[in-house]
Amino acid sequence: MADDKSTLRWILIGVFTTLAISLASAVLTYAFLANKADTGTQKVIEPRPELGQLEHMGDFLVNLADVEETHYLRTEIDLEQNYGSSPEFGNEIGNRKAQLRDIIISTLSSKSSEDLRTPEGKEALKEELKERINSVLAKGQIARVYFTEFAIQ
Repeated sequence: MADDKSTLRWILIGVFTTLAISLASAVLTYAFLANKADTGTQKVIEPRPELGQLEHMGDFLVNLADVEETHYLRTEIDLEQNYGSSPEFGNEIGNRKAQLRDIIISTLSSKSSEDLRTPEGKEALKEELKERINSVLAKGQIARVYFTEFAIQ
């Protein structure tokens, strides 16, 4: 009988030891995997460039260069100065507003509706406007052109 109690005691000790090791292993595995998953999903936030001063150029309604049918473009355009531009640059844009509007109108009216229907066409137009406007400015540069409204009819 003493041998049976001793054997039972050793079996119970073995079972509890196995359970304790299994539980400790599970907790450590969970902690390791949870920590590893957290580090992989962390986002790195990069600072965005500052916006420059926005200059509203107004509304534009132009005939497009379509041959077979008459199409109109109605748009509203804002120009963003390079960040940190001097206040004199804002004055230059104000003083040259008629010249800049003329550049915008002539550029817009040289395009066909097919040129402007795709996102790529709109981006190409923005780049062309930026280049043509920057070519006449002396005290700074335009960073971006924004269409705040854009409708072809």
